[in-house]
Amino acid sequence: MPVAIMLVVTVVVAACQPVSLAPLPSLAGLLESPSSSLSSGGPAASGASSSPSASASTAPGAREALAVLDGLRSFADDPAQTYRVSFTGDSRHTTAILKVKGTLDVSGDDAAIGATFRVPGNGGGRTDYRLVNGTDWMRFDKGAWRGLKAPPPDVVLDPFAGVHDGSRVQYLGPVDGEDGHFQVQLGAMYLHPALIPARNLTRETVTATKLLLVTDAAGTPIRGTWTMRGTGRVSGQLQAIAIELDLRFSKIGEPLTIKKP
Repeated sequence: MPVAIMLVVTVVVAACQPVSLAPLPSLAGLLESPSSSLSSGGPAASGASSSPSASASTAPGAREALAVLDGLRSFADDPAQTYRVSFTGDSRHTTAILKVKGTLDVSGDDAAIGATFRVPGNGGGRTDYRLVNGTDWMRFDKGAWRGLKAPPPDVVLDPFAGVHDGSRVQYLGPVDGEDGHFQVQLGAMYLHPALIPARNLTRETVTATKLLLVTDAAGTPIRGTWTMRGTGRVSGQLQAIAIELDLRFSKIGEPLTIKKP
């Protein structure tokens, strides 16, 4: 049953010693505007020099950056794109730490999420989410499906949100020790706190997200780390929520069938 947070809350209240969240890495970079040099021609534009050798050394990096960013945008905006994202990580609250494991399947504009949330030694719960033809549904622990009235679908799930608005994408360069792999940072939504299977969790709010994504030279996603900061009320008490997931992409371009409940 979806009572993981409730059980831990009861114990902590009895002890009168709520535990504070440990700080996550800063998300300040998420709010920074992408480098104008990348949007208008990459490092070569900002590092232009009268020296031919200097220009020659920066031009390949600029072309590399633009190829990755253009490829990622094409991947994210492809209406026929299919892929699976397997994820593991933690959902950290002021009074509990939940272990998270699940998958996200995407087929064009349709999507399906299946995720388990577990407190070691105290059980846990499961959430299933479907988005089909612009309408979404959710259920906890194999219970009845219900329509999700709020938040709207594009808030609950948007794996490449920063690509769509163009304001929160930053090319970070090659991955050290991994030929042909590159890093991009952007805003994204993979697991909204509204999907946490705790019936006493309400008023979930997201304040910041960050996706540190590794792609190939064509901008195709390979893996990533996603972080979310937000708040919610557990039995009426305002608490911090921080979710951090390791992501692995697979089944890119393969048939994935997603049906409404």
